[in-house]
Amino acid sequence: MPDTDNSAPVVTSVCAPAGYGKTTLLSAWTRHLGSRVGWVRIDESDNEPVLLCGAILAAIRQAVGHRPGDAEPPRQAGSELALVAALADLLDREDRPVFLVIDDVHRLCQPEALRVLELLIQWLPAPLRLVLSGRRELTVGLHRLRLAGQLSDIRGADLALRAGEVAKVLAQAGIQLDPAGLDRVVALTAGWPAAVRLVVQAMTRAGAEILPADEDVMTDPSVRDYLEGEVLAALSTRELALLNALCVFDKFTAAAVTSLTGSTDSLGLLENLQRAGNLVVRTGDHGRYQVQPFLRSYLYTALRSSQPPTLASLHEAAARWSLKVRDFRAAAEHAVRGCDPELMAEVVSTYGPSLVLRGDDALLMELAAKLPPELQARPGIGLVVALGEMASGDLGSAELRLAEMSGALPEENGSRLRDLRVIVRTKRARLTGRLSPEIAELDERLGRMHEPDLIVLGLLNRGTAALWLARYDDAERDLEQALRLSERHGFDVAVLHCLSTLAGLAGARAELRRAARLAEQTIEFARHRPTLSKASCYYAYIVCAWVGYLQLDAPMTKAGIAGAMRLRGCAGDRTVELGGEVLAAIIDFDYGDDPYAAHVRLRQLWARVRPDEPVQSALVAYLVSIEQRMALRLGRPGWAVDAERRAAMLLGESGDVELMRARMLWHQGRTTAVRAHLQKIIDGELGCRSLTARIEAYLLTAVLAHRAGDERRADAALRAAVAITGPHRMIRPFWDVGAEVRELLVVRQGRFGRLDEFVADVVAALPPGQPVEPELTAREAQLLRELPSLATVEEIAAAMYVSANTVKTHLRNVYRKLGVTSRREAIVAARQRGLL
Repeated sequence: MPDTDNSAPVVTSVCAPAGYGKTTLLSAWTRHLGSRVGWVRIDESDNEPVLLCGAILAAIRQAVGHRPGDAEPPRQAGSELALVAALADLLDREDRPVFLVIDDVHRLCQPEALRVLELLIQWLPAPLRLVLSGRRELTVGLHRLRLAGQLSDIRGADLALRAGEVAKVLAQAGIQLDPAGLDRVVALTAGWPAAVRLVVQAMTRAGAEILPADEDVMTDPSVRDYLEGEVLAALSTRELALLNALCVFDKFTAAAVTSLTGSTDSLGLLENLQRAGNLVVRTGDHGRYQVQPFLRSYLYTALRSSQPPTLASLHEAAARWSLKVRDFRAAAEHAVRGCDPELMAEVVSTYGPSLVLRGDDALLMELAAKLPPELQARPGIGLVVALGEMASGDLGSAELRLAEMSGALPEENGSRLRDLRVIVRTKRARLTGRLSPEIAELDERLGRMHEPDLIVLGLLNRGTAALWLARYDDAERDLEQALRLSERHGFDVAVLHCLSTLAGLAGARAELRRAARLAEQTIEFARHRPTLSKASCYYAYIVCAWVGYLQLDAPMTKAGIAGAMRLRGCAGDRTVELGGEVLAAIIDFDYGDDPYAAHVRLRQLWARVRPDEPVQSALVAYLVSIEQRMALRLGRPGWAVDAERRAAMLLGESGDVELMRARMLWHQGRTTAVRAHLQKIIDGELGCRSLTARIEAYLLTAVLAHRAGDERRADAALRAAVAITGPHRMIRPFWDVGAEVRELLVVRQGRFGRLDEFVADVVAALPPGQPVEPELTAREAQLLRELPSLATVEEIAAAMYVSANTVKTHLRNVYRKLGVTSRREAIVAARQRGLL
């Protein structure tokens, strides 16, 4: 509100509906000023210009302390000009501002009375500051002052209660709501003080401790009486009809108003409602408007209760308008409530794929559920519903629906239906792991598609399938194109899927920095869209955990797997789900309390994979190799052999399998045989699906060459490994090979150029002189399991069919590898590491 200095605005307009505390605000302000304030409260009689002029003059005379006879009010026609002259005489000698408050100005409706105000504003004497307060803004020339910067506007939004103030009002009534409940009250009332008090009354009357449903609040008698008597009664019939028509919209444009009403002057009515304080406001969202939420909820509830057919027809009209402007989500929401079967069928069949891509599959399923059986049986609708079921994770229902429809899908039909059919089949194949025939069909159809939603769905399916088939370049091309199209068309779920799958692609290529960046981008994108599918976030967290694991970043690894486990069951895709569960077991082996149990769980996961089930090759190459190393660390060579066989069955002859064979020979001490296997990898005779296999081959070669005194060969192999790992900061392979690699790096520090910093990080990560989780031989593991029995060395030797000296040799090796010096310490260390 203005103060008493000369910089106060010439006119202040306080405009808001009933119940915003306008009069309370003005009363507090005048008490603050203390004097030099005149107050006129308008009633219907003041539409007579003479009476209005007299009231204004009397108020100013009282404000400046003049006696009644100093200036008489005008009493004849044309009194507004006389009023201006009289005010000028009264204020001629005033050197400080004098304020005139005219309250309830919305009661002035006669042109003659409005003319008095307009002339007063136009010829306002210099010391006079005018404050107009009412429920509507009058058309009395305020626009000129606004343009000149001489008008201060105070609207409902300025008078609305903030969240803390709403909480205080509730607390004063003995109502304590949780944050979600408070947010609901704030959203419903938009801070309208009267609405907040009405909510309090409704809750008190119902004895409710939580906010009731909106409908229960709106049917409370005090709500009805206040809104009908204080707000709606002041509107014209046409204004009220327009508000009723608009209450079906959350937000709307001026074009929607014209289309919905079919009236050429509806925009004028909309402007009137804007002038009526806060009943309709601009949202700042691309020229959209919004009916005051509390009033909108009341009008909607009243229509649903008394005129259901009218409400349904309004929703149908809103749905058709939304389709016209391609707002498919709004169209679906209105169609659900409009209950026109053909309209709902049109939305499902034509715009259902777009709803899925935007993350509105739940809305799509709600819409489809309201369709009569004969419409649900249409092929175009059934395929879209199956797509929605798969998107929501209900693969079983989708498969059942597709099986029921198999005879109702002729091969020769419309282009869109054929495109949709191949997309649905491909998505089903991708989710279940049976890819090849459907991918070939999609390849043939995708180039002919021309509708953005189907093109994006096709690219998503083909790109993701290409990743599972290890066709990385094809996958990247399709996913990048799908990402660009999805961003252009607002397909948020597709954007999320592209980002997470590109992160997984980078992870498969061991492009760790890019993988981490894309995974973090996925999670951040989803954080601002909490209603979107969780599957992509699950995948992104798995990628973060994988990157952390390879970079030996424990906090990142643990945070990533914890995020994924919070979303367990949301993967949707068989390959992603398997990879996530296997990686969780691997991480639990390294960072959990029971490595043995983690490895057992890992074996159980692989046991559930069907012999004919295709598994992504990079997933097998990376994770089964780690499984083998885990088995050797536990002293379970039989399990390690199982892992090697599994890799051979799923990958065929490859560098990854060859490395696992070399690792078994290394474990057995047959280093001469190890060299031959490693050489096949290094020479490129056998290609590797995982980058870590090639890196480990170089590192083992370096160690073997160093042991043989061939430092030149050791240096070349070590540099090759560093060149591959350095750009991605991949420390894990060095950690896995152990301390001998550290010593090789230490003597060469400072000779790796731009990768010296990375080498220093590797050296720091590997403690000197300590092998990293050294592997026990089969005999050593057998001996270790005998230690808790408290049998003597001789008794253990007899049980193992070896000499006592052999047992003592194995025992010294066990102590050395566990870093202990006694039998008791060995038992404790073995239990801590899951070896017992």
